[in-house]
Amino acid sequence: MNVHANELIFDESISTGEIVKKVESPLDKAQAFNDILKNYSNDRKNLTVYIGDSVGDLLCLLKADIGIVVGSSASLRKVGSQFGVSFVPLFPGLVRKQKESDGESSPNWKGLSGILYTVSSWAEIHAFILGW
Repeated sequence: MNVHANELIFDESISTGEIVKKVESPLDKAQAFNDILKNYSNDRKNLTVYIGDSVGDLLCLLKADIGIVVGSSASLRKVGSQFGVSFVPLFPGLVRKQKESDGESSPNWKGLSGILYTVSSWAEIHAFILGW
């Protein structure tokens, strides 16, 4: 797993509350995600997952194989809906994706599908990624 994010600063094992900002603007996020995607070929076996919570994440959410929206940002939903984006709860969406599979190959995940998966908490993301 290759994770890119802003990070908290720690003094020994306690966070100071300060953040090392690696990406700040939507364009910074898009550039960082594009740089990551350059390292993968089109026939890659690894999926790209982008997790976001705001309009500033929309470009990356849509470009990822699996875009996951945490929480319920009204502005993100409004802008996304204006451009035909569907918001589907993660676990029912996964079940639907499995049913589409022919049973012999894994489901076809591809970016720019116009579907974003929604979760209410990080616990759902942990369950999805770690298979709990």
